[in-house]
Amino acid sequence: MFLARALSLTALVIFSCAHLIRSDELNNYDGSHFDFVVLGGGTAGLVVASRLSEDPSITVAVIEAGTFEKNNPNVTNTTINGLGKNTRVDWQYRTAPQIYAANETIIYSAGKGVGGSSLINGMTYMRPASSQMNLWPSLGLEINWDILFNYSKKGENFSPPGPKLTPLGADYVPSDHGYSGPLTTCISPHITSTDIHNTFNTTFKTLGIGPRYEFNGGDLLGFGIQMCTQNERLDIREDAAQAYYYPFMDRKNLVMIVNATATRIEWADDSQGSEVVASAARIVDQQGKTSTLFADREIILSMGAMRSPGILEYSGVGNPSILSQHGIDVKVNLSAVGENLQDQTTMAITGLVVGENTTGFLPFVSHASLQDLFGANTTAVYEAARAKLPEYAATIAAQNGGSSSAIIQEQLLRTQLELLFASNTPTSEIVPAAISNFIGAVFWPLQPFSRGSVHINGTDETAQPYIDPRFFQIDFDGQVSVATAKWARNFLITEPVASLVNQSTISPSFEAIPEDASDDLWLDWVKTKSNFQPNYHHLGTCAMLPRASGGVVDNDFRVYGTRNVRVVDLSVLPLQVAGHSMAMLYGVAEWASEKIKASL
Repeated sequence: MFLARALSLTALVIFSCAHLIRSDELNNYDGSHFDFVVLGGGTAGLVVASRLSEDPSITVAVIEAGTFEKNNPNVTNTTINGLGKNTRVDWQYRTAPQIYAANETIIYSAGKGVGGSSLINGMTYMRPASSQMNLWPSLGLEINWDILFNYSKKGENFSPPGPKLTPLGADYVPSDHGYSGPLTTCISPHITSTDIHNTFNTTFKTLGIGPRYEFNGGDLLGFGIQMCTQNERLDIREDAAQAYYYPFMDRKNLVMIVNATATRIEWADDSQGSEVVASAARIVDQQGKTSTLFADREIILSMGAMRSPGILEYSGVGNPSILSQHGIDVKVNLSAVGENLQDQTTMAITGLVVGENTTGFLPFVSHASLQDLFGANTTAVYEAARAKLPEYAATIAAQNGGSSSAIIQEQLLRTQLELLFASNTPTSEIVPAAISNFIGAVFWPLQPFSRGSVHINGTDETAQPYIDPRFFQIDFDGQVSVATAKWARNFLITEPVASLVNQSTISPSFEAIPEDASDDLWLDWVKTKSNFQPNYHHLGTCAMLPRASGGVVDNDFRVYGTRNVRVVDLSVLPLQVAGHSMAMLYGVAEWASEKIKASL
């Protein structure tokens, strides 16, 4: 241990004058030691690295495949979303053909660079429903609403809306926010400066959805204005690097290695008992040179739901049948690695505006319950879905490589369904939008029942993984999508919104899908490739659950069967959440950091 600490401090001295390591320099540091090696410089990885390096006696290295995007206008812009997609800050993954939908591959975005997906997402900061979080302990998790709420507030630095924004609908509950954390949040100062808020609000009321003035206190049902991760003073995106790295990058014990991809974990020869001990991480730079960085305490995976499973599999942790296909020796038999992939599917009903175009940032959001969507048929829909849970569970269990049984899957699905039927957990998010000459509603069901997987895709450890979300495999997902699409189109023909819409331009039109159209016709529209896309809230592939329930990590984020490997990213969340995954992840990463520090 003395030698390891000495080597760690030596690495500290070496890197004290070179925090930003060019990729062509990486091989020069082959064999360096750190206390913690964090694989992935995205949202969660930067939170953990920042919090651990608050102790100057602890050395931390972060490995990131992308680079610094501090001055990239496609990232910093606060008035237009989506500029970073399909650029260098986007991994641009591709899925397997989606046989339950369009039977075509789909481009899957995820952030690449120091800051991860916080570089390219919609900047929405919205915590999940408290009812959902408070049921997770019944699944064997420690986390609940109070833990998430308190740790996410710890990281938040909220800027209340000024007098110019309150007449436009901006409001908040002071006690639902933090004011001294690294992450700056606000209500965008660029919100639409017309009467559109009142028009939307009145229409939602007509359709039975009332106003909500705060979306971060655990209750989400209603219509209102959302918070975002934006530095209002500088008018730039507040990505994870702006909050958790750039202000602390001069710490002598914090090293950021960019343009370098972590490929696998190496194991110590003196592993004891049934737990293997990680000793180092293998890394490859853009020229193909490999290096080894030693972790004297822990390796922390923070590469996201698409890549963290692959690091484990290339390291011999996973399903033996998958590892054997690629000639990988099994270190830990953990069949759940890469299973349980979940994401929402996003759709939109659109039309053209009558009269004056609308400008400004899109700040509006609403959440609809199962009762809002199905009305008098809600109980019948619930009972029919409940009767099919054994069938759904059997389908999932048959394809998950033995990671969990149909009984376990039925329990998880029942948890989701009961939340939708009997609590304040929303069923769908519906975002009314008016920008330029377009008006419409973007929407996504929040609790998909379908389960996919992510696994390695050959012997090339830098290759993109094989991603199969299996969108719409479970028919309940299509049923909820259809109901939400109907509701969204009805929104566009309900006054006073209807007066803003050129009714002949609504898509899908009433000629293509009549008002009394069958659900099957609507479902064909929903599943057409051009009409849906992933919501990019992918999670679940290294789930925090009991091992027998399909878990990969325990309540301390430690990978089962290992002594010093943890996963801290969206892959550990076992189920989809209402709200937005970024706000959830910041809170989870703060909690994980506290757990790691407490174990030292």
